[in-house]
Amino acid sequence: MRHRAIVAAALSCATVGIAPATAAQSTARGGAIVTVTRFTVRFENVSKPSTLKLSTGRAVAIPLSAVVWAVHAAGNPIFTPGKLDTGLGLKGLAEAGMARELAANLGSVAGVRAAGAFDKSMIPRITIGGMNPRKPMAGTADGSSMLESGRYYEFTVDARPGDRLSLASMIGQSNDGLIATGPEGIALFDANNRPVTGNITAQLSLWDAGTEVNEAPGLGRNQGVRQAAAHAGDPERRPIRAMADAEFGAQWPAVGKMVRVTVRVEKK
Repeated sequence: MRHRAIVAAALSCATVGIAPATAAQSTARGGAIVTVTRFTVRFENVSKPSTLKLSTGRAVAIPLSAVVWAVHAAGNPIFTPGKLDTGLGLKGLAEAGMARELAANLGSVAGVRAAGAFDKSMIPRITIGGMNPRKPMAGTADGSSMLESGRYYEFTVDARPGDRLSLASMIGQSNDGLIATGPEGIALFDANNRPVTGNITAQLSLWDAGTEVNEAPGLGRNQGVRQAAAHAGDPERRPIRAMADAEFGAQWPAVGKMVRVTVRVEKK
């Protein structure tokens, strides 16, 4: 398919500025001992062929792009709702799934401890008869770098108490739509500095990057999975906003119908 060639050329498994560490490793900072915890983040496409209802009466699944992530101490460094795209690479991610530039640039943003992108999708474990489950299998044999339905990304991040996690991924059936965290990101530790684990999907939302004119969801020829080239649509320059406030916003399903995101702590 055309979109596979475009996105495969654009994406790269890039990790920027993350230092090797083990769960609960201690490091010295200003004379104090700071505990570093390693988290595994799982980002799974749970959309189905019936998820996105089209204005034509049909329905389609929703492929997603590589996920860009950042561990940071302050607000979300990927974007600020109500503000214009700052030119770090969000436009490339939102319009064409181009994750590498944004991931690299985030590494130099103040307050960012580590940043990267991940695009190696996996197929969940399966059980055959009464046999042991198969190990997760790489899901890129068909040449697609999009995260298709039923597949997931899984990667690790290191964080200290007070750190937060921000994520963003292109919605393939949109012009410049994102599934992403909000202005503060996600707290990786609670008020007692205990690591947060479990399902964090509810802390992600749908966003419009404000860089390309919207077409009807799942039908536009300039949308991620159908465009002939990156940035093929009509450009616009509008503040980043909740998808619900953008054109066709009411047609998009809830985040939980599209993705499930979980975190767990890696043991020593």
